[in-house]
Amino acid sequence: MPRAVKARTRRDRLKEAQVAGRSNRFGREEVRGVMRRVVEGNPRALLGLAPFETLSTEQVEAAVQHVYGWSGDGARARIDPDRAVEGFTLACERVLEVARAGGRIAFATGRPAALLEVYRALAAAAADAGGKVLERVESGIFGAGRRLWWVDGVAVVSDQVSLLADDGVRAAEELLFVAEPLELVVADRGFAGVSLAAGLEVVTLADLDALALAVASWLGMAVRVAPLDDHRPPACYESLLDLVDEVAARTDEHQREPRPGL
Repeated sequence: MPRAVKARTRRDRLKEAQVAGRSNRFGREEVRGVMRRVVEGNPRALLGLAPFETLSTEQVEAAVQHVYGWSGDGARARIDPDRAVEGFTLACERVLEVARAGGRIAFATGRPAALLEVYRALAAAAADAGGKVLERVESGIFGAGRRLWWVDGVAVVSDQVSLLADDGVRAAEELLFVAEPLELVVADRGFAGVSLAAGLEVVTLADLDALALAVASWLGMAVRVAPLDDHRPPACYESLLDLVDEVAARTDEHQREPRPGL
């Protein structure tokens, strides 16, 4: 009898797409360099967060192991695919929980070339669940002629010609300036760090060079982290788009179940 073909799991798909697993961009020493800069309070490494008081390298290493599932062994850095799936599942659940309570949610990405479709899916799911998704057309000018543009409920940085990658804090400050009071910010990079520093709850997608957000989560701040590589082509995140739909269907069905005694 021919051997049955084993079905590819979501873990397998993320690893094959290099969204998780061994990093093709970061070596161990590069990530250790980011760790040192976070400990030293380097503004670029902190992504808009205030410096962490009395933070040690050992604590940062513990945070990286907890969030990314990597303990610094081997020459290449990596993201445990199981942590990626678990983190993104919890992120979806929190977005939908806030949305179903009628919460106001802002979505933004500093990596639109890779992640815009993922954020669009999350924003659409939040709106369908009853959330109030922040939607504008464009912001005022900041920096060198840059503005925020909104694409299907997701804020991105534009020079009015192209959508731009952006790690800085100016775009995030502009987002919070034009936003009404929010219950949740779903974002990455500086958008996530500035929002968290402003006292907002955050759900974030974080690559290995955005590990300041992982440290914040490990220290108990109000942030949920889904670890993943944020430089892959959009098609590589297809399994995460499927997961948004699955979590929405599962949690919606659970909400409709009658409570005992009713």
